[in-house]
Amino acid sequence: MKNVLYSVLFVMCALPALHAQVFATGTAKTSFYSTARLENIEATSKKTTAVINTATNQVLFKILISSFVFKNGLMQEHFNETYMESDKYPYAQFEGKINEHIDYTVEGEYPVTVTGTLLVHGVEVVRTISGKVKVSAGSVTLSADFVVNASAHKIDIPKDKISNIAQDIKVSVYATCIPYVAKK
Repeated sequence: MKNVLYSVLFVMCALPALHAQVFATGTAKTSFYSTARLENIEATSKKTTAVINTATNQVLFKILISSFVFKNGLMQEHFNETYMESDKYPYAQFEGKINEHIDYTVEGEYPVTVTGTLLVHGVEVVRTISGKVKVSAGSVTLSADFVVNASAHKIDIPKDKISNIAQDIKVSVYATCIPYVAKK
Protein backbone atom coordinates (compact mmCIF):
# COMPACT_ATOMS: atom_id res chain seq x y z
CA MET A 1 0.00 0.00 0.00
CA LYS A 2 2.94 2.36 0.67
CA ASN A 3 4.13 1.90 -2.92
CA VAL A 4 0.68 2.92 -4.16
CA LEU A 5 0.75 6.04 -1.98
CA TYR A 6 4.26 7.00 -3.13
CA SER A 7 3.46 6.55 -6.81
CA VAL A 8 0.21 8.53 -6.48
CA LEU A 9 2.02 11.31 -4.66
CA PHE A 10 4.78 11.37 -7.26
CA VAL A 11 2.24 11.88 -10.04
CA MET A 12 0.31 14.50 -8.07
CA CYS A 13 3.51 16.40 -7.22
CA ALA A 14 4.98 16.24 -10.71
CA LEU A 15 2.02 17.84 -12.46
CA PRO A 16 1.56 21.23 -10.72
CA ALA A 17 3.88 24.14 -10.07
CA LEU A 18 6.66 23.85 -7.50
CA HIS A 19 4.75 25.83 -4.85
CA ALA A 20 1.79 23.45 -4.78
CA GLN A 21 0.63 22.11 -1.45
CA VAL A 22 -0.09 18.40 -1.44
CA PHE A 23 -1.92 16.77 1.48
CA ALA A 24 -2.24 13.00 1.82
CA THR A 25 -3.09 10.03 4.01
CA GLY A 26 -2.96 6.25 3.67
CA THR A 27 -5.49 5.66 6.44
CA ALA A 28 -8.68 7.27 5.15
CA LYS A 29 -11.91 5.48 6.02
CA THR A 30 -14.26 4.11 3.37
CA SER A 31 -17.44 2.29 4.27
CA PHE A 32 -20.47 1.04 2.42
CA TYR A 33 -23.96 -0.04 3.31
CA SER A 34 -26.57 -1.89 1.32
CA THR A 35 -30.02 -2.77 2.53
CA ALA A 36 -31.01 -6.35 1.93
CA ARG A 37 -34.13 -8.36 2.65
CA LEU A 38 -32.43 -11.01 4.76
CA GLU A 39 -29.38 -9.20 6.13
CA ASN A 40 -27.98 -5.70 5.54
CA ILE A 41 -24.54 -5.63 4.01
CA GLU A 42 -21.91 -3.31 5.42
CA ALA A 43 -18.14 -3.13 5.49
CA THR A 44 -15.36 -0.69 6.32
CA SER A 45 -11.78 -0.15 5.28
CA LYS A 46 -9.34 2.15 7.04
CA LYS A 47 -6.71 1.72 4.34
CA THR A 48 -7.84 4.16 1.66
CA THR A 49 -5.21 6.42 0.12
CA ALA A 50 -6.41 10.00 -0.29
CA VAL A 51 -4.52 12.90 -1.87
CA ILE A 52 -5.50 16.52 -2.45
CA ASN A 53 -3.46 19.08 -4.32
CA THR A 54 -4.62 22.49 -3.06
CA ALA A 55 -2.97 24.34 -5.96
CA THR A 56 -5.02 22.51 -8.59
CA ASN A 57 -7.99 21.24 -6.51
CA GLN A 58 -7.26 17.71 -7.78
CA VAL A 59 -8.29 14.85 -5.49
CA LEU A 60 -7.64 11.15 -5.60
CA PHE A 61 -9.02 8.28 -3.53
CA LYS A 62 -7.73 4.74 -4.07
CA ILE A 63 -8.69 1.63 -2.11
CA LEU A 64 -7.66 -1.99 -2.15
CA ILE A 65 -10.99 -3.85 -2.46
CA SER A 66 -9.83 -6.75 -0.30
CA SER A 67 -9.17 -4.34 2.60
CA PHE A 68 -12.91 -4.08 3.35
CA VAL A 69 -13.74 -5.84 6.61
CA PHE A 70 -17.19 -7.37 7.23
CA LYS A 71 -18.72 -8.66 10.45
CA ASN A 72 -19.50 -11.90 8.62
CA GLY A 73 -16.44 -13.67 7.16
CA LEU A 74 -18.50 -15.62 4.62
CA MET A 75 -20.05 -12.38 3.37
CA GLN A 76 -16.55 -10.91 3.00
CA GLU A 77 -15.46 -13.95 0.99
CA HIS A 78 -18.49 -13.72 -1.34
CA PHE A 79 -17.96 -9.98 -1.76
CA ASN A 80 -14.34 -10.47 -2.90
CA GLU A 81 -14.75 -13.63 -4.97
CA THR A 82 -18.26 -13.51 -6.45
CA TYR A 83 -19.23 -9.86 -6.74
CA MET A 84 -16.15 -7.62 -6.81
CA GLU A 85 -13.71 -10.21 -8.25
CA SER A 86 -10.96 -8.51 -6.26
CA ASP A 87 -8.25 -10.76 -7.74
CA LYS A 88 -9.11 -9.41 -11.19
CA TYR A 89 -10.04 -5.84 -10.11
CA PRO A 90 -7.98 -5.19 -6.96
CA TYR A 91 -8.61 -1.45 -6.64
CA ALA A 92 -11.41 1.09 -6.78
CA GLN A 93 -10.48 4.69 -7.43
CA PHE A 94 -11.96 8.16 -7.77
CA GLU A 95 -9.90 10.86 -9.44
CA GLY A 96 -11.37 14.29 -9.95
CA LYS A 97 -11.28 18.02 -9.39
CA ILE A 98 -13.11 20.19 -6.87
CA ASN A 99 -15.34 22.58 -8.82
CA GLU A 100 -15.47 25.39 -6.25
CA HIS A 101 -12.69 27.82 -5.32
CA ILE A 102 -11.43 27.25 -1.78
CA ASP A 103 -9.02 29.48 0.12
CA TYR A 104 -6.98 26.82 1.92
CA THR A 105 -5.37 29.50 4.11
CA VAL A 106 -8.72 30.16 5.83
CA GLU A 107 -9.95 27.58 8.33
CA GLY A 108 -13.54 26.47 7.84
CA GLU A 109 -15.85 23.91 6.30
CA TYR A 110 -16.76 24.23 2.63
CA PRO A 111 -19.49 22.37 0.72
CA VAL A 112 -18.09 21.22 -2.61
CA THR A 113 -18.80 19.18 -5.69
CA VAL A 114 -16.08 17.09 -7.27
CA THR A 115 -16.26 15.98 -10.88
CA GLY A 116 -14.15 13.04 -11.94
CA THR A 117 -13.97 9.39 -12.84
CA LEU A 118 -15.05 6.61 -10.50
CA LEU A 119 -13.39 3.29 -11.32
CA VAL A 120 -15.06 0.25 -9.76
CA HIS A 121 -14.89 -3.35 -11.00
CA GLY A 122 -12.86 -2.24 -14.05
CA VAL A 123 -15.58 0.16 -15.23
CA GLU A 124 -15.07 3.92 -15.30
CA VAL A 125 -18.06 6.22 -14.79
CA VAL A 126 -17.87 10.03 -14.84
CA ARG A 127 -19.51 11.37 -11.69
CA THR A 128 -20.09 14.62 -9.86
CA ILE A 129 -20.13 13.93 -6.12
CA SER A 130 -21.13 16.35 -3.37
CA GLY A 131 -18.99 16.51 -0.27
CA LYS A 132 -17.23 18.72 2.23
CA VAL A 133 -13.73 20.07 2.62
CA LYS A 134 -12.67 21.15 6.09
CA VAL A 135 -9.50 23.20 6.53
CA SER A 136 -8.28 23.07 10.12
CA ALA A 137 -5.02 23.22 12.08
CA GLY A 138 -2.73 22.40 9.17
CA SER A 139 -4.85 19.56 7.80
CA VAL A 140 -7.48 19.17 5.09
CA THR A 141 -10.38 16.77 5.70
CA LEU A 142 -12.38 15.44 2.77
CA SER A 143 -15.73 13.71 3.26
CA ALA A 144 -18.57 12.55 1.04
CA ASP A 145 -21.58 10.27 0.99
CA PHE A 146 -22.78 8.99 -2.37
CA VAL A 147 -24.44 6.04 -4.08
CA VAL A 148 -22.78 3.51 -6.38
CA ASN A 149 -25.03 1.53 -8.68
CA ALA A 150 -23.80 -2.06 -9.05
CA SER A 151 -25.12 -2.53 -12.60
CA ALA A 152 -23.43 0.72 -13.78
CA HIS A 153 -20.11 -0.93 -12.91
CA LYS A 154 -21.08 -4.34 -14.33
CA ILE A 155 -21.16 -6.01 -10.93
CA ASP A 156 -23.29 -9.06 -11.58
CA ILE A 157 -25.74 -10.06 -8.91
CA PRO A 158 -27.04 -13.58 -9.56
CA LYS A 159 -30.78 -13.75 -10.26
CA ASP A 160 -31.40 -15.88 -7.16
CA LYS A 161 -29.74 -13.17 -5.00
CA ILE A 162 -31.28 -10.08 -6.63
CA SER A 163 -34.05 -9.84 -4.03
CA ASN A 164 -31.47 -10.04 -1.21
CA ILE A 165 -28.91 -7.50 -2.48
CA ALA A 166 -29.68 -3.88 -3.39
CA GLN A 167 -28.40 -2.45 -6.69
CA ASP A 168 -27.62 0.88 -5.03
CA ILE A 169 -24.86 0.86 -2.44
CA LYS A 170 -24.39 3.81 -0.07
CA VAL A 171 -20.69 4.75 0.18
CA SER A 172 -19.02 7.09 2.68
CA VAL A 173 -15.45 8.36 2.58
CA TYR A 174 -13.63 10.33 5.27
CA ALA A 175 -10.00 11.40 5.00
CA THR A 176 -7.94 13.72 7.16
CA CYS A 177 -4.92 14.60 5.05
CA ILE A 178 -1.74 16.20 6.32
CA PRO A 179 0.97 18.01 4.34
CA TYR A 180 3.06 15.64 2.30
CA VAL A 181 6.79 16.16 2.50
CA ALA A 182 8.85 14.31 -0.09
CA LYS A 183 11.72 12.29 1.34
CA LYS A 184 15.10 13.36 0.03
